[in-house]
Amino acid sequence: MINKTPEPTRLISDDERMIGIVGGVGPEAGTLLHRFIIEETAKLKKVGRDQDHLLTHHISASPWITDRTNFLLGEHDQNSAEGVARVIKIFDDIAKSQDRKFVAGVPCNTFHAPPIFNHLEILIEQHGVENVEILHMIQETKNYIEENFQGVQKIGLMSTTGTKEQRIYHDLLEPLGYEVIEVDEADQANLHDTIYNSEWGIKAVSPVSEQAKNNFELYAKQLQNKGAEALILGCTEIPIALPGNDFEGTPLIDPMRALARALVARAIG
Repeated sequence: MINKTPEPTRLISDDERMIGIVGGVGPEAGTLLHRFIIEETAKLKKVGRDQDHLLTHHISASPWITDRTNFLLGEHDQNSAEGVARVIKIFDDIAKSQDRKFVAGVPCNTFHAPPIFNHLEILIEQHGVENVEILHMIQETKNYIEENFQGVQKIGLMSTTGTKEQRIYHDLLEPLGYEVIEVDEADQANLHDTIYNSEWGIKAVSPVSEQAKNNFELYAKQLQNKGAEALILGCTEIPIALPGNDFEGTPLIDPMRALARALVARAIG
């Protein structure tokens, strides 16, 4: 009978943090973020074996977390932050049991709308969470753009209607001199449906359906024609349809890549 926890196979420094992924928003976005964390770890530290990677806890809590856009549009009144706070509390309990801290992220653009993210910060304080630091994915995307896309001024954005109406990216980027370009107003409803459609949308079908893939390519081309010099994939499932670093020569800005890089950098100190 095994009754002893094995010792770690590498020395973990006192300032190294565990990484927490609040998944389930949608579920495949969490797995993609986890993959990016593995890739970014290899870029930021020496990795030669499994044991060199970071302690990462991924909880996919879809049943606990209400739809973010529907909440923002007033279609239900349960704040999506409530379910995420439950996951954060689990991370905090794990941290206490291991005398170690977490850095965590939520792989959903719309979740970072102020009515949701600000409420999460209030809940974290109310729950007495002391060992979990939450990174703000949109803020990290802004940092990522400033560091890696110097000279770019016109940035195209594809997102849910909730993200669009909350002006999440506009309010961070426009004060810095960026111009945020969106798809035509007549196309926004169809873009949103390409994310949410229960038959062929990107949240519903894995691997991505041809219809969803073709739609996102059309929206990317529309933004290119409007002068976009880079494209923000402003829903965390869109990279499944538009993989890689660019679309027909236009750089793709993936907020999950920015979040993964920030999580790893913070975790390794």
